[in-house]
Amino acid sequence: MRRKIREDKKVASRVRRETGFTLLELLIVVAIIAVLSAVATINFLQATGRAKRTAAKSFIAELETAISMYKIDTGHYPPDERGSASLREALSPAPENPVWKDPEWNGPYLEFKQREVNEAGELLDPWHKGRNDRVHVYFYAADLDGNPSTFPPFHNKSSYDIYSKGSDGKTGTNSIDGDEFKDGDYCQNEIDDDGDGVIDELNPNGPGSANGYLEDDINNW
Repeated sequence: MRRKIREDKKVASRVRRETGFTLLELLIVVAIIAVLSAVATINFLQATGRAKRTAAKSFIAELETAISMYKIDTGHYPPDERGSASLREALSPAPENPVWKDPEWNGPYLEFKQREVNEAGELLDPWHKGRNDRVHVYFYAADLDGNPSTFPPFHNKSSYDIYSKGSDGKTGTNSIDGDEFKDGDYCQNEIDDDGDGVIDELNPNGPGSANGYLEDDINNW
Protein backbone atom coordinates (compact mmCIF):
# COMPACT_ATOMS: atom_id res chain seq x y z
CA MET A 1 0.00 0.00 0.00
CA ARG A 2 2.78 2.45 0.92
CA ARG A 3 4.54 1.66 -2.35
CA LYS A 4 1.38 2.42 -4.29
CA ILE A 5 0.93 5.72 -2.44
CA ARG A 6 4.51 6.74 -3.29
CA GLU A 7 3.98 5.82 -6.93
CA ASP A 8 0.73 7.80 -7.01
CA LYS A 9 2.55 10.84 -5.58
CA LYS A 10 5.28 10.54 -8.20
CA VAL A 11 2.68 10.36 -10.95
CA ALA A 12 0.82 13.38 -9.58
CA SER A 13 4.08 15.35 -9.30
CA ARG A 14 5.03 14.44 -12.87
CA VAL A 15 1.60 15.49 -14.13
CA ARG A 16 1.91 18.86 -12.40
CA ARG A 17 5.33 19.43 -13.94
CA GLU A 18 4.06 18.50 -17.37
CA THR A 19 0.87 20.60 -17.25
CA GLY A 20 2.02 23.69 -15.28
CA PHE A 21 4.14 26.73 -16.25
CA THR A 22 7.67 27.07 -15.02
CA LEU A 23 8.99 30.39 -13.74
CA LEU A 24 11.12 30.77 -16.87
CA GLU A 25 8.11 30.24 -19.11
CA LEU A 26 6.13 32.85 -17.18
CA LEU A 27 9.00 35.34 -17.47
CA ILE A 28 9.16 34.75 -21.24
CA VAL A 29 5.42 35.37 -21.58
CA VAL A 30 5.67 38.58 -19.53
CA ALA A 31 8.60 39.77 -21.66
CA ILE A 32 6.67 39.13 -24.89
CA ILE A 33 3.66 41.04 -23.57
CA ALA A 34 5.92 43.94 -22.55
CA VAL A 35 7.51 44.08 -26.01
CA LEU A 36 4.13 44.00 -27.74
CA SER A 37 2.82 46.74 -25.45
CA ALA A 38 5.86 48.92 -26.17
CA VAL A 39 5.44 48.48 -29.92
CA ALA A 40 1.74 49.32 -29.67
CA THR A 41 2.52 52.43 -27.61
CA ILE A 42 5.14 53.63 -30.08
CA ASN A 43 2.78 53.10 -33.01
CA PHE A 44 0.03 54.97 -31.17
CA LEU A 45 2.29 57.93 -30.37
CA GLN A 46 3.50 58.11 -33.95
CA ALA A 47 -0.04 57.94 -35.33
CA THR A 48 -1.20 60.62 -32.90
CA GLY A 49 1.75 62.84 -33.82
CA ARG A 50 1.05 62.46 -37.53
CA ALA A 51 -2.62 63.30 -37.00
CA LYS A 52 -1.76 66.46 -35.07
CA ARG A 53 0.79 67.59 -37.66
CA THR A 54 -1.81 67.05 -40.39
CA ALA A 55 -4.37 69.03 -38.38
CA ALA A 56 -1.91 71.90 -37.90
CA LYS A 57 -1.08 72.04 -41.61
CA SER A 58 -4.77 71.96 -42.51
CA PHE A 59 -5.58 74.79 -40.10
CA ILE A 60 -2.75 76.92 -41.44
CA ALA A 61 -4.13 76.37 -44.96
CA GLU A 62 -7.55 77.59 -43.76
CA LEU A 63 -5.94 80.68 -42.25
CA GLU A 64 -4.10 81.39 -45.50
CA THR A 65 -7.36 81.31 -47.46
CA ALA A 66 -9.07 83.61 -44.95
CA ILE A 67 -6.13 86.04 -44.94
CA SER A 68 -6.19 86.20 -48.73
CA MET A 69 -9.88 87.13 -48.72
CA TYR A 70 -9.28 89.72 -45.99
CA LYS A 71 -6.47 91.33 -47.98
CA ILE A 72 -8.57 91.45 -51.17
CA ASP A 73 -11.27 93.37 -49.29
CA THR A 74 -9.09 95.64 -47.17
CA GLY A 75 -5.91 96.01 -49.20
CA HIS A 76 -3.64 94.96 -46.34
CA TYR A 77 -2.87 91.96 -44.14
CA PRO A 78 -4.50 91.49 -40.74
CA PRO A 79 -2.64 93.22 -37.89
CA ASP A 80 -0.12 91.23 -35.85
CA GLU A 81 0.42 93.30 -32.69
CA ARG A 82 -0.77 90.41 -30.53
CA GLY A 83 0.19 87.61 -32.88
CA SER A 84 -2.56 85.13 -33.64
CA ALA A 85 -4.92 86.95 -31.23
CA SER A 86 -4.87 89.97 -33.57
CA LEU A 87 -5.28 87.68 -36.56
CA ARG A 88 -8.31 86.00 -35.03
CA GLU A 89 -9.94 89.32 -34.16
CA ALA A 90 -9.41 90.60 -37.70
CA LEU A 91 -10.82 87.51 -39.38
CA SER A 92 -13.74 87.07 -37.00
CA PRO A 93 -14.31 90.29 -35.02
CA ALA A 94 -16.60 90.62 -32.02
CA PRO A 95 -20.24 91.61 -32.75
CA GLU A 96 -19.70 95.11 -31.35
CA ASN A 97 -16.77 95.81 -33.69
CA PRO A 98 -17.67 98.72 -36.05
CA VAL A 99 -16.10 96.90 -39.00
CA TRP A 100 -19.38 94.95 -39.37
CA LYS A 101 -20.99 98.17 -40.60
CA ASP A 102 -18.37 98.73 -43.30
CA PRO A 103 -20.04 97.95 -46.67
CA GLU A 104 -16.67 96.99 -48.20
CA TRP A 105 -16.00 94.41 -45.51
CA ASN A 106 -17.27 90.93 -46.35
CA GLY A 107 -16.34 88.98 -43.22
CA PRO A 108 -16.21 87.03 -41.10
CA TYR A 109 -13.54 85.27 -43.13
CA LEU A 110 -13.13 82.35 -40.76
CA GLU A 111 -15.06 81.46 -37.63
CA PHE A 112 -13.31 79.85 -34.68
CA LYS A 113 -14.57 77.35 -32.14
CA GLN A 114 -14.11 78.06 -28.45
CA ARG A 115 -11.72 75.14 -28.06
CA GLU A 116 -9.44 76.68 -30.72
CA VAL A 117 -8.83 79.86 -28.71
CA ASN A 118 -7.03 80.29 -25.38
CA GLU A 119 -7.89 82.70 -22.59
CA ALA A 120 -5.63 85.36 -24.16
CA GLY A 121 -7.47 85.13 -27.48
CA GLU A 122 -4.62 83.34 -29.25
CA LEU A 123 -5.22 80.43 -31.61
CA LEU A 124 -4.35 77.09 -30.04
CA ASP A 125 -2.48 74.43 -31.98
CA PRO A 126 -3.25 70.67 -31.80
CA TRP A 127 -0.70 70.13 -29.00
CA HIS A 128 -2.30 72.55 -26.55
CA LYS A 129 -2.94 71.56 -22.92
CA GLY A 130 -6.12 73.57 -22.42
CA ARG A 131 -7.38 77.12 -22.72
CA ASN A 132 -4.72 78.44 -20.33
CA ASP A 133 -1.92 77.25 -22.61
CA ARG A 134 0.17 80.17 -23.94
CA VAL A 135 2.90 77.95 -25.44
CA HIS A 136 1.11 75.71 -27.94
CA VAL A 137 -0.34 78.50 -30.08
CA TYR A 138 0.05 79.66 -33.66
CA PHE A 139 2.51 82.48 -34.21
CA TYR A 140 1.59 85.13 -36.80
CA ALA A 141 3.61 88.04 -38.20
CA ALA A 142 2.81 90.07 -41.32
CA ASP A 143 4.44 92.55 -43.69
CA LEU A 144 2.27 95.50 -42.67
CA ASP A 145 4.58 98.29 -43.86
CA GLY A 146 4.94 96.92 -47.39
CA ASN A 147 8.70 96.81 -47.01
CA PRO A 148 10.14 93.28 -47.32
CA SER A 149 13.50 94.44 -45.96
CA THR A 150 12.05 94.93 -42.46
CA PHE A 151 11.36 92.17 -39.94
CA PRO A 152 9.34 90.23 -39.03
CA PRO A 153 8.21 88.30 -41.02
CA PHE A 154 11.49 86.49 -41.57
CA HIS A 155 10.48 83.94 -44.20
CA ASN A 156 7.58 85.19 -46.35
CA LYS A 157 9.02 88.70 -46.31
CA SER A 158 6.42 90.23 -48.60
CA SER A 159 3.42 88.61 -46.95
CA TYR A 160 3.21 86.84 -43.59
CA ASP A 161 4.51 83.96 -41.49
CA ILE A 162 2.34 81.49 -39.60
CA TYR A 163 3.74 78.63 -37.59
CA SER A 164 3.15 76.31 -34.68
CA LYS A 165 6.00 75.32 -32.39
CA GLY A 166 4.89 71.69 -32.55
CA SER A 167 4.77 69.10 -29.81
CA ASP A 168 7.87 70.35 -28.00
CA GLY A 169 6.64 73.94 -27.75
CA LYS A 170 10.11 75.23 -28.67
CA THR A 171 11.55 76.98 -31.67
CA GLY A 172 14.60 79.01 -32.63
CA THR A 173 17.38 79.48 -30.09
CA ASN A 174 15.65 81.52 -27.39
CA SER A 175 12.28 81.90 -25.71
CA ILE A 176 11.17 84.97 -27.67
CA ASP A 177 8.88 84.39 -30.64
CA GLY A 178 9.60 85.98 -33.97
CA ASP A 179 12.76 87.86 -33.07
CA GLU A 180 15.20 85.98 -35.30
CA PHE A 181 15.41 84.17 -38.61
CA LYS A 182 15.53 80.78 -36.93
CA ASP A 183 12.07 81.12 -35.40
CA GLY A 184 9.61 78.75 -36.96
CA ASP A 185 12.08 76.89 -39.15
CA TYR A 186 12.62 73.15 -39.08
CA CYS A 187 15.68 71.95 -37.15
CA GLN A 188 17.29 75.38 -37.20
CA ASN A 189 18.60 75.34 -33.65
CA GLU A 190 20.13 71.85 -34.10
CA ILE A 191 19.62 71.22 -30.38
CA ASP A 192 18.47 67.98 -28.75
CA ASP A 193 15.73 69.74 -26.78
CA ASP A 194 14.22 66.61 -25.28
CA GLY A 195 17.54 65.04 -24.32
CA ASP A 196 16.86 61.74 -26.09
CA GLY A 197 20.19 61.74 -27.91
CA VAL A 198 18.60 62.45 -31.29
CA ILE A 199 17.98 65.74 -33.09
CA ASP A 200 14.73 64.60 -34.65
CA GLU A 201 13.07 67.72 -36.03
CA LEU A 202 13.31 66.51 -39.62
CA ASN A 203 12.37 62.89 -39.05
CA PRO A 204 9.07 62.46 -37.17
CA ASN A 205 9.26 58.68 -37.69
CA GLY A 206 12.92 58.36 -36.77
CA PRO A 207 14.61 56.90 -33.68
CA GLY A 208 13.88 60.00 -31.60
CA SER A 209 10.11 59.84 -32.10
CA ALA A 210 9.40 57.00 -29.66
CA ASN A 211 8.91 59.31 -26.69
CA GLY A 212 6.34 61.43 -28.54
CA TYR A 213 8.49 64.55 -28.11
CA LEU A 214 9.78 66.10 -31.32
CA GLU A 215 11.60 69.37 -31.92
CA ASP A 216 9.47 70.02 -35.00
CA ASP A 217 7.55 73.12 -36.05
CA ILE A 218 4.69 73.36 -38.55
CA ASN A 219 4.72 76.44 -40.75
CA ASN A 220 3.55 77.99 -44.04
CA TRP A 221 6.87 78.17 -45.87
